[in-house]
Amino acid sequence: MAVPTIIATKLAELEQLCEKYPTKIPIEECAAFLGMAGESLRACLEHGSCPFGLGWLKKNAHNRAFYIPTLTFYLWVTQAAGFREEVRT
Repeated sequence: MAVPTIIATKLAELEQLCEKYPTKIPIEECAAFLGMAGESLRACLEHGSCPFGLGWLKKNAHNRAFYIPTLTFYLWVTQAAGFREEVRT
């Protein structure tokens, strides 16, 4: 079965995102990749409903902080498929 073109394109986009941000992915870049608004992603992170990142209120401040580790995001998107060996028949 061939990989659909849209999937190959999205995986190439993911690879470029990881190359550009090898440690931490900015919120707006991640949101654009996922096709959602940055504020929506911030809300998901802050409420703990995103398995690939963190959001919190900074101590003694009213500012929020967010962190999306590149490796965690990559593994979440690919479900670690990038590390699985191809099965050959």
